[in-house]
Amino acid sequence: MTLKYIDVVDRTLSYGDQLLVEEAIRRGVAIEILADGDFKMSHPSKSYIIHDGIVTHSYNTELARITMDMKEVTSRLLKSNGFNAPENTVFPKTDIDRAWKWAEPILPVVLKPYDGKMGELVFVNIDTYDEFKSCFEKIAAENDEVLVEKFLEGKEFRFTFVNGEIVGIVNRVPANVVGDGEHTIKELIELKNAERKRIANPIHKFLEMNEETERVLKKHGYTYESVPAKETIVNLRDNSNISTGGDAIDVTAEISVDTIEYIRQAMLSIPGVKAAGVDVLINGDDVSIIEVNLDPMITLHHFPWVGEEIDVAGKVIDGMFPETVK
Repeated sequence: MTLKYIDVVDRTLSYGDQLLVEEAIRRGVAIEILADGDFKMSHPSKSYIIHDGIVTHSYNTELARITMDMKEVTSRLLKSNGFNAPENTVFPKTDIDRAWKWAEPILPVVLKPYDGKMGELVFVNIDTYDEFKSCFEKIAAENDEVLVEKFLEGKEFRFTFVNGEIVGIVNRVPANVVGDGEHTIKELIELKNAERKRIANPIHKFLEMNEETERVLKKHGYTYESVPAKETIVNLRDNSNISTGGDAIDVTAEISVDTIEYIRQAMLSIPGVKAAGVDVLINGDDVSIIEVNLDPMITLHHFPWVGEEIDVAGKVIDGMFPETVK
């Protein structure tokens, strides 16, 4: 479940925005339908005009939204404030040769759409020209600009920042299967999909067997007919987005206080950020912020694959309408 038409706002909303609107209504926040798909959320002391159905965009300032939409600007801003972020730059879709010349000295790299979301067309750990060219062209076929970024090692986490605090953390694990020494990768995918169907977690997707799956398997020395050894983790994607089959594992209680404070201070250093999803790579003592999204996927915390639910929707509404806090 990702999109649904909601009568009270007279438009389609993502699952996360559904949770936010429902929580606001439960607290007595009034909803007024406006023109062009917009709506207004108001309580006696606060009101917000919601554009494009994205509630958190109206909670964050316009300056913050403009800045965070430009991924390379976000990285430069964070670095100028003393926080770790990867080296990156943006190239027109017609400028593959110059992009490769920039990337070659710092291989491996990541390629993704300049303003992409949900992990679509994100290619990670690219280290050869043929692979770079193929991935660049796939992005260029659907986008005017391509972001090229130095690849950093580490486990990926989503820190969700709301109203000055880190309110939840998940480890985002790439789409994967775990070997048992008996089944092929194709069979393991079918078994995990059967588990997905049985559990019916609303945000965790079925694993796909497509061109990108084959590319990643081949890169790591596998085919669908390979039988991985027991406990061997086989990634089907190099990116860790839940929208491409990854797993969200709640680790809020496991991350060090120092790391949480580091990410919190990074977000406080950017004017106007009130609610954000912060993608963080942790490799030992090295902590790097690779992306900031002001339309955070709060459902990661409501529906983790492993771990307890955290009511992030409630925390967002706490910040937007503090007088409704119970």
